[in-house]
Amino acid sequence: MSKKVCEAINSINDLFKVGKDGSYRFIEYNKILNFNCPILKNVGNKECNKYEEIISSAFIALLTLFKNDDDDDEEEDVLEDDKLAEYAILWLCYKIKQELHSFSNLNEFYKKHIMNTEKDFVEENGANAYKSYKDIINNIIGSKTIDISNMSKFYEAFELLCKMYYECNENSKDCTACLEKAKEFSEDFEKLNRNSDITEDDPYYKVLCTLSNDYEKLKNKYDNAESSKFPSLPPIKPTKSSTRNTVEDS
Repeated sequence: MSKKVCEAINSINDLFKVGKDGSYRFIEYNKILNFNCPILKNVGNKECNKYEEIISSAFIALLTLFKNDDDDDEEEDVLEDDKLAEYAILWLCYKIKQELHSFSNLNEFYKKHIMNTEKDFVEENGANAYKSYKDIINNIIGSKTIDISNMSKFYEAFELLCKMYYECNENSKDCTACLEKAKEFSEDFEKLNRNSDITEDDPYYKVLCTLSNDYEKLKNKYDNAESSKFPSLPPIKPTKSSTRNTVEDS
């Protein structure tokens, strides 16, 4: 995984936030997200009017950053489009779970707030990137039922992986912080691997494999000092049954 993936997600996260003032909840967001939101009839301009529209627009903006970085990047560890789409979907699930508790199935949210609003995506601000990833995203979201709450747990592991990319500075002599994040990631990964009843064609399995592969790449890159012996991850063991249990809360 390229460090630019983490930087792209951090950039998008900085574009909006939900705050509280007593019992009142408010949303602050960068007006750049209006480009991919509907045109309000009473004002005649594109504007994000609710949280669903903000995160949908931010999702398109994230795909745009991924696409731009992918086109410009000459690193050997550039992710394929399907892996980038997986990480974008992880992010979307996490943001939905934070505020929209009425949604449990990702496909329901995706059809209502993204597929049905494709006409609002401005060409230079997301439409091209969305088209590039659309078939992959449709296949991931539409092929299996993705539980938003379950998938959000995988995003939390991904966040630890991103922190490792920032903590693991190959020019730094102190690997303590990096090793600590590696241990946390390993523990989270083991819980996800142990508590998930998944099959090889399951989106959870594919995300788990992507997380494992990216961790191993980072481990091989930085595991060159006595103070940074990263823990090894257990093998992923998918079940043969098509039945899937809910990922247990840790």
